[in-house]
Amino acid sequence: MNAAQRTKIEANRKLALERLKKRGLLNKLQVKSIESRNSPTPAKPKPTEPAHKVTKSGSPQIATTTNTTTTVSTTDPLMHKEKKPYIRPSVRTSDYIDYDFSTMQDLNGGYINPHDRGNYNGYDDDFSYNNTKNIKTLDEWKQEQRARRSLYENAPPPEDLSVAIKCQECHINIEMDPILDDVFKLHVCKQCAKAYPQKYSLLTKTECKEDYFLTEDELADQELFHRLEKPNPHSGTFARMQLFVRCEVEAFAFKKWGGEDGLDKEWERRETQKTKRKEQLYKKEIETMRLKTRAQEFTKRLREKKYGKLHKHQYGEPIGTYNDEDGNIMVKRRCIECGLEIDEVEI
Repeated sequence: MNAAQRTKIEANRKLALERLKKRGLLNKLQVKSIESRNSPTPAKPKPTEPAHKVTKSGSPQIATTTNTTTTVSTTDPLMHKEKKPYIRPSVRTSDYIDYDFSTMQDLNGGYINPHDRGNYNGYDDDFSYNNTKNIKTLDEWKQEQRARRSLYENAPPPEDLSVAIKCQECHINIEMDPILDDVFKLHVCKQCAKAYPQKYSLLTKTECKEDYFLTEDELADQELFHRLEKPNPHSGTFARMQLFVRCEVEAFAFKKWGGEDGLDKEWERRETQKTKRKEQLYKKEIETMRLKTRAQEFTKRLREKKYGKLHKHQYGEPIGTYNDEDGNIMVKRRCIECGLEIDEVEI
């Protein structure tokens, strides 16, 4: 590579770097690293003079050296050739390659992802499990299930029953409904939760919007409502289903609309608006239909004015009969007004 080619390559690198700067694809550190890579390589040091010099007279002269050592190797001299400096690209491959198949990995159809198991060092048996949240042994899972079962189902009774938390409805039972107690922070037993569905039944987000006229932002506020999330029953790829307890939703809706009467008035107002919108749409469609009918009538009148009314034939009594080639009896009729004659088959 001669000097002209090197200068041309350096100029092209500078232009490419300027384009990336204008696009804003590089930060300051990347620009510095690219500029350092694109900087010209230092010149090679000149070889030292040999230890033996020859004078004009032809006699050899020995040069003095201080603290220098020379090593002679008997290996192949081609191994000691200096490597040329590697020219690194100034543009990352991710800037213009969307799918790099050389870096793709087999995740077994999406069912097994080794990256979820912690620090993964490749597709071998050598794993370093630093993420203990995702990795559980069988004994740990069994211990967790036993603790959960003891918490929700087989929790031991308190030592002093007078101090135990009782159901806020019946004030007798001390075994609470696990979902209402753990998720919604309501101390209600299972019997009372079934006996009072108007207070402790669970509502979906759609029911809260349609029945209590709550907005999406209000339902998304975690400080206002407790929620129970479950997989969507329609499809596993849909958003997770959120359930709200009815007493919390009703309390907030009554506070928002001014009690039960205010909620009923808001329902009536929305129903009247819905009816008005339907009537307006119906009137608009009727008006459009009338305009089309008027246009058709106007077009019909223009056609009659230009070409006259359409003539309808009125045929009189048969003029005569005859037999055709197939032996069928044919009857000839004539129009009274225009005199058009037709042949009919007598059946």
